[in-house]
Amino acid sequence: MQQRYADIVGEGAEVVAVSTDNLNGAEWAVSSFGSEFPILYTARDPSVPQSFGVFNLFGDGLAAASIFLLTEGNEIRWQDIGQNYRHRVDSDIVLSQLRQLEL
Repeated sequence: MQQRYADIVGEGAEVVAVSTDNLNGAEWAVSSFGSEFPILYTARDPSVPQSFGVFNLFGDGLAAASIFLLTEGNEIRWQDIGQNYRHRVDSDIVLSQLRQLEL
């Protein structure tokens, strides 16, 4: 998402990452990816991924890699939920979905 972050913001959207990893990975993630968007760590409180139905799908106690496009009122308009821990969605697909939706 970082590579196309400016394009995503240009479509009127914002990127927020939510991770159930512990904070030990936070510094590594920010430095490795050069993330301009916030990364929220919820290792002690998995309620956010639980509310989206993506927590512990693979019995690992983590959130599945997922993308949700929400309206300002938090209505889910599009989603992609990981099929395994390596699952990633290309940012071009996200941009394509954004352009089709009226968020």
